[in-house]
This record gives sequence, C-alpha cells and structure tokens, in this order.
Amino acid sequence: MKERISTEMLKQRIGARIKKLGESGIFISGSFVRTGRKCGNPSCRCASGGEKHPCCLLTSKVKGKTKAVYVPVDMQDEVSRWVEEYRKIKKLLKEIDHMGERIIKQHVSVRRAASKNLKRLSRSPLTY
Repeated sequence: MKERISTEMLKQRIGARIKKLGESGIFISGSFVRTGRKCGNPSCRCASGGEKHPCCLLTSKVKGKTKAVYVPVDMQDEVSRWVEEYRKIKKLLKEIDHMGERIIKQHVSVRRAASKNLKRLSRSPLTY
C-alpha cells in the first residue's frame, strides 16, 4: 500500500517539479537515431555494398507515420541533448499528473469520511 502523504506535501512536491520545468532548456520531441546511409556517389565504397556513411536522424510520428529529419554533423550533440531534455520534461509532467490524481483521490476519501461522521453524529441517541 502506498504511504499517505498530506495534500500540502503533495502540492509542495508539485511546485518543486514545476520549478524544475521552468529551468528547462531547449527541447524537441522525437528519437535521436544514429544510422548509416549511401552518399549517392557511384564510385564510393557505399555504392558497391561497402560500409555506409554515418548519419543521424531525428524521428517522430506524425499522423501515424514516421517522419525523419536529417541532423547535420555539427548539430548532433546539441540535438541529442534537446531530445534528452524533452524526456526529462515528459517525466516531470507525468510525476505532476500522478500527484494531482493523488490529491483528488485523497480529497474524495476525506470528504466521504467527514460525511459519514456527520451522519453518525446527527443521529438521535438510542435510548435503552
């Protein structure tokens, strides 16, 4: 069973994660892929079945289809960091969502308990 954390503590934790979101840098969704490709030169080794040239792509889904964007060599490290930053942001948002749901569930259980107590207290005492 999960530990019970107060609503105020959950709100503080959400605030801390929102603060981390504000410290985020440039980000981009998708996957950073290192692959090989043919250069198009007919006399190159890659054209005759040899080793392909290293290449990086940023892939993502658009309307159910994979879209690939070529990443220039001089931007590979930078784009890789952007993708990693996006993953961190996505993780933070998921944690915020989870804690928000916990606050709602706790509110409902507290309200139900309070309602039960009020009903119990408002009943007339039994006489024997």
